[in-house]
Amino acid sequence: MHHPRATVILTRPQGKNQALQLRFEQAGLRVVALPALTLQRIAVTGPVPDPATFNLVFFVSGFAVDCFFDVLTEHGMQWPQAQRAGCVGPGTVQALLRQGVAQQQILCPADNQSYDSTGFLTRLKASAVFASLQSVLIVCGIAGNPGLGRQLQDLSLAVTRLPLYKRDAKQWDAQQQRQMSSLFADPAEKKYVVLTSPQGIDAFVDNLATAQINPDPLAGSTTFVVTHAGQVDSLKQAWQQKLPAGNASTLRIVQALPQEDAIFHTVTISE
Repeated sequence: MHHPRATVILTRPQGKNQALQLRFEQAGLRVVALPALTLQRIAVTGPVPDPATFNLVFFVSGFAVDCFFDVLTEHGMQWPQAQRAGCVGPGTVQALLRQGVAQQQILCPADNQSYDSTGFLTRLKASAVFASLQSVLIVCGIAGNPGLGRQLQDLSLAVTRLPLYKRDAKQWDAQQQRQMSSLFADPAEKKYVVLTSPQGIDAFVDNLATAQINPDPLAGSTTFVVTHAGQVDSLKQAWQQKLPAGNASTLRIVQALPQEDAIFHTVTISE
């Protein structure tokens, strides 16, 4: 397979794109790694919660997993072998497995459920854990969506949030602005932009607006690949707000599951 006139733009944070970039390049596609967000760990304020004192520890991302296990190591604490962990996506499951958490201790939406808080709650309520569940620790970023915490509290559970990192929009430098302006102005080159979070979508569209990129030729030759149905609306809303000269209804948007295999196949099948 060889597509010399197709470029894939990967926007996940730095360190999260290498494996997928290699697969696309091996398939003959050009790749630009252009992280939309930066992730930075923050110091813990106050005592570090002991995971053993909670029935379930929920992680919002793989980065949250790595931050938490780093904190445990730094404070001479350990993850209890029988501790239950929860998450919404396969990437976070892989991060937990890398840290030594047993697969059977991880609660995650099943393949036929949505990879979001709704899917997780459905899975949780159907599990044997739910009957005795009283307390949940949510390991997250400082600006994380509080929706799951509220839903768990509505189930009469005690919820503690532990923010361990911040997520900031990454602005394109002058060279990146020129590169993207040239790329998106070329109607002969097919583009695929992989977007994986509402915050990443906002940051990417902000950069398009700052670089004063014409949205019409971009929309005509670009396919946006998102990993959740809600991101379709996020992209259209950001487009309308930040690029008023463009028409959000003309955007070509396809949805893939968040696994790298699914993203890869969605792009290459489109080709």
